[in-house]
Amino acid sequence: MRLRRLGCGLAVSVVAATASVAVALPARGAPKDDGLTLVVPTLAPMLPGQQGWVSAMWRANIDVCDVEVTISGAGPKFSYPASTSNYSSFYTSSALATGAMDYTAFKVAVPASVTSPVKLTLDVVYHQLPPGQIKKEDDLATKKFDCKGPKGDMQVSATLPVAPSTGAAVVQKTDTVTVPRSKPTWVKLTFLGNKPNLDDFRVTLTPPKGLVVGYPGDGTSAGLDGGSTLPVGEDDFVAVRLDATAMEPGSYKVPLKATYTGGGFDGQLAVEVD
Repeated sequence: MRLRRLGCGLAVSVVAATASVAVALPARGAPKDDGLTLVVPTLAPMLPGQQGWVSAMWRANIDVCDVEVTISGAGPKFSYPASTSNYSSFYTSSALATGAMDYTAFKVAVPASVTSPVKLTLDVVYHQLPPGQIKKEDDLATKKFDCKGPKGDMQVSATLPVAPSTGAAVVQKTDTVTVPRSKPTWVKLTFLGNKPNLDDFRVTLTPPKGLVVGYPGDGTSAGLDGGSTLPVGEDDFVAVRLDATAMEPGSYKVPLKATYTGGGFDGQLAVEVD
């Protein structure tokens, strides 16, 4: 089975290779040596309550094909690319030539209750290709070969760093907008969530005299574009309508307040009227 290139805007965190390598448990398969080495044993860090894609970078010790990797660990929930469903394979192909590197991707959902690093086990199965079918410089996305050979399997230990954010629960990422005097304009205000349980997230502005603020659906506040909860470790935005037709050109400081279940955030928006 081949893992197709991940599409649809999917962002995958690829950890750069360093001098550290994972220590693999003894292989249980037929090949003499472990077919793969996990280059970096520490995956991309996550926050409690966060979910997203992480990657594991591998280097082939022998020519391998039909590589399937599954992941497990206490606490988080794991899922795999839609093209493979119940396992992950490489980004380019399900095969890898000796000395070449590629990564496998996993979607991880960390419960809000998990606040410390998680020990992971990656189970790998593969076939060892006979020599000469593939080379390190081959484009395995297009190269045709027959995947036959002894079956191997191995286990590798890794760590998923998890730690609560020490910063504010909410970060206001849009601090300045520019609006014309000629007509009312919708603007987007982006926020980042750093902690879990930012539910029922709403934003209101307190405008100066002459500036009229409108909210979607003629409401009294603006909600997030992606839902009612600001996700941990992700951006989302609210939209507000600013009518500056009665304003003089200039810069105005507008108090901003975000509320959510159990808390709130006070910020400020600079509105440039031209």
